[in-house]
Amino acid sequence: MRLPDSERVANTYEKLGSLSVIVGDYDRAEVAFEEALVLRRALDDQSESVALVLHEMGDLFDGLTEYDEAITCFREAMDIRRQRVEDNPDDVAASTLYAATLYSMGFTLHNQDIDARALRVFDEALEIRKACLGDNAREVGDTLNIMGFLKAKSGQLDGSLQLLLEALRIRRLNGDLIKASDTYKNIGNVQREQGDGERALLSYNEALALRKEVLSGDHEKVADALIAIGNIKSDMEDHEGAMMAYQEGTIRYDVAVCNLLPFAFCPNTDLHLYLFVLALTIRVRAHGANSDKVASVVQVMGMMEFRAGEHEKAKGFLEEFIRIKKASTQEPDSDFVNILFTIGNISKIQGRINEAQEAWAEAFDIFNELGLAEENPKIAKAMKNLLKNRKSKTTEKSKEENNAKSGRSGFLTRGWSTYMGQSEAKFDTDT
Repeated sequence: MRLPDSERVANTYEKLGSLSVIVGDYDRAEVAFEEALVLRRALDDQSESVALVLHEMGDLFDGLTEYDEAITCFREAMDIRRQRVEDNPDDVAASTLYAATLYSMGFTLHNQDIDARALRVFDEALEIRKACLGDNAREVGDTLNIMGFLKAKSGQLDGSLQLLLEALRIRRLNGDLIKASDTYKNIGNVQREQGDGERALLSYNEALALRKEVLSGDHEKVADALIAIGNIKSDMEDHEGAMMAYQEGTIRYDVAVCNLLPFAFCPNTDLHLYLFVLALTIRVRAHGANSDKVASVVQVMGMMEFRAGEHEKAKGFLEEFIRIKKASTQEPDSDFVNILFTIGNISKIQGRINEAQEAWAEAFDIFNELGLAEENPKIAKAMKNLLKNRKSKTTEKSKEENNAKSGRSGFLTRGWSTYMGQSEAKFDTDT
């Protein structure tokens, strides 16, 4: 029997939704927020309580990359909050809440790459926050930082730098050292884009110093600043200094990534993917594209993407793992067999049956060579069944030709550079 519609029950559903978000149970969070919304609407369809639930749902949908649903929620929350501001122009709390919804909606628009509109929304939020909270409020600094980032993204470097310097002043004034370090890094990125390597290096060093002051030495943000320093030193042809920064960053990212490995196959998150991409980046730069250290990262990234349903991306990473292993002097192992088998499964899902059979056949040959068939007769039988309908074997030479035609051998030079751009953008806008 359903509990009566009441303020108490609505509050309970809202708390359940918020807790479910924290623990990553997004389906339960969505259901709880929807129940809370029904109850809130029954009590007063245009109340701030309804707007609050809508805002929370918008944030949830944004995190799930369901951007259209997020925009719908934010718009309805904005309509309610805008009306409250119009009814009570002197109500600072109402205006502040309206600005908060504008701010969240701006991020969703940015996530959709609708940056010009996002800038307009952020600008409206900025004016309200300055009027209600003062020029030095934390919320003003946050808004200036993301606006500076977006202007840099659109090539408006001078305007971007002006906004970021003001954001930095506010963040330092309020003692928000980690946020200040993020802004320093954004400033360094703009200065690097302007060709001012010396100033960019100073900004990156400031970011590193603040992060070392506040965070543990093996934190991913410390490594992030080190890789930025390595990049700018490489631009300035200080190759020895760049290599030192990359190597120190590699050590710190290795620790950060190892700390994340137990969670690697949880629901995919931008932070997890960002860390693995950065680990891949610095390992390629420090050890070369054929290093076993690179192979271990692309293996994890490939399996993460496979579990997230991103089959083409997963296949690219896993084929890169196979390429690196074949180029090395090490003998194939059980990991090699598992990855080949997974590549076969992906090909089957994609309807590429011949490719699937090729991968499974190679996996089965190595499985036998390693003596694993005798130890695992049930697995061996299952693999044989998969190969029953296979008509012919393809030679290694023809496989190499097929790979060359499809461009797979260049995956590292094409695929992960795209990840870098997307992940870095998301990471540097944290506020």
